[in-house]
Amino acid sequence: MAKPNYHIDIDSYIGESYYSKRFVRLELAKYPNQEVKVRMNSMGGSIDHGLDISERFGEHGNVTVDMFAMNASAATLASLKAKKVRMSANGLYLIHKVMNWVDIWGQLNADQLAEEIQKLEANKQENDKVDLMIAQMYAVKTGKPVNEMLKLMKVGGWLTATEALNYGFIDEIIPSGEKMNFKAMGDKLNSFGLPTNFIGQNNFFSNINNSYPMKKQPIKVNAILKVNELASTEDGVFLNEEQVEAIDTHVATLENSVTTITTERDTALTAQQTAETDLAAQVAIVTERDTTIADLNTQIANLKKNPGDKTKGVVKEADNTGSDNFESDDFVMFASAKSLHDLLP
Repeated sequence: MAKPNYHIDIDSYIGESYYSKRFVRLELAKYPNQEVKVRMNSMGGSIDHGLDISERFGEHGNVTVDMFAMNASAATLASLKAKKVRMSANGLYLIHKVMNWVDIWGQLNADQLAEEIQKLEANKQENDKVDLMIAQMYAVKTGKPVNEMLKLMKVGGWLTATEALNYGFIDEIIPSGEKMNFKAMGDKLNSFGLPTNFIGQNNFFSNINNSYPMKKQPIKVNAILKVNELASTEDGVFLNEEQVEAIDTHVATLENSVTTITTERDTALTAQQTAETDLAAQVAIVTERDTTIADLNTQIANLKKNPGDKTKGVVKEADNTGSDNFESDDFVMFASAKSLHDLLP
């Protein structure tokens, strides 16, 4: 096999002053339109730098990472978004839960202990968040359930090249005639705070039981996720990003349905209230009209019951001629006219 020419060689701590995210960014910028080959042999380091290096590999889009000897922790994170990850046949691969330095020293009273416990509990919750996020990234790379990745991280045991390939952490095994001296690596492992358990065993994970069947399967949730059953660990049930997104989408759909139904209900209630108001107004008009009609009918009935008024007779006066054809007023007018006539010369 021809010896490859590597563009980037990461053979120590991943982080500031060593193989940092800035170093990788600058190196990748030299090869914008060609395949970049990275040689990696690192026990890990900074999660922040490991995650950013992974994103840089993914953004470049044509990075092949070849892992040799022992790669762990942030080194495995850094390789996740490479186009291809290969591993030496005698190499080892390790994932584990996140760790941070905890320093408690001195004599503490009960109140001080309680304060430290509170700080540690907050620290644990933050680490749990990071663990879940990293487990989801491993799940995306391998296609395995998140809870299975968390189980491997909790054990912190080393995977052989074959096991790493079977899990899906790497895409290909690089044949090698060299053998690794596991015993000589002990001090190096301890210096990085990495576990040395399982070293020297032929099958590192043969005694691990990843199956923790749930007592009762959530049928409706399984239907949303389109799975027959959910696996669980003693820590609980964990979902990958796609499953969480499926549940979130389903909840959003239900919320939209509730919003639509609520809007339709409110519109119907408003229309009903408007109709009831209009009906009440019409009833009031009809009631007022009926009252008026009733009053008029009462007046008519009362008028019918009372006798009509008597008409006074007209007094007639006879004129000098003895004629009684004129009524009194006519007679007066006539007499006046006659008197005026008589006064004429």
